[in-house]
Amino acid sequence: MPQLIMRWKNDGNPSKLPDMPECCSLVNIKKLDDGIDEWLDIVSNGLSNGRETQEYYTKLMVNWPHYNPEFCFFIIENENPVATLTVIPNYETKEGYIHMVACKEECRGKGYGSLLNKIAIHTLKEQGMETAYLTTDDWRIPAIKSYLRIGFEPDVSNDDFKTRWTKILTDLNQK
Repeated sequence: MPQLIMRWKNDGNPSKLPDMPECCSLVNIKKLDDGIDEWLDIVSNGLSNGRETQEYYTKLMVNWPHYNPEFCFFIIENENPVATLTVIPNYETKEGYIHMVACKEECRGKGYGSLLNKIAIHTLKEQGMETAYLTTDDWRIPAIKSYLRIGFEPDVSNDDFKTRWTKILTDLNQK
């Protein structure tokens, strides 16, 4: 089953980088000695089939058109990388892509997903993106709720997406 798509449109309002909790900092992958390994550890928490190899990182990140490690972010909690997000701006089309948003299981529920999403919106705006999109799975309900809160909207461009989104949004409204 193909992943669902969500889309965002820049509202033109200025953006400010969100404040980090006292125990946290924000860095990009280049600032970490073992950045690729840290990334692989984090994405193994629901975005891959267990711990993958560096080839996985190369395939999903380095080989992605317009990937720039400057925009592969990590939240560091008490000196430990605990969450990651990558923003991939396409300066030609002015459309960004939000890629591989993940948080270590033991750190979920601390608001890091929402914080990463605010960082994504700030980065998209700072890089001059007019639109952006992301892909997600039907079962990633906490992530979907977070994406909806920051202004991403479901893409209902085909019947399959429309049916799946209707079910998800109906379920969310009943909770």
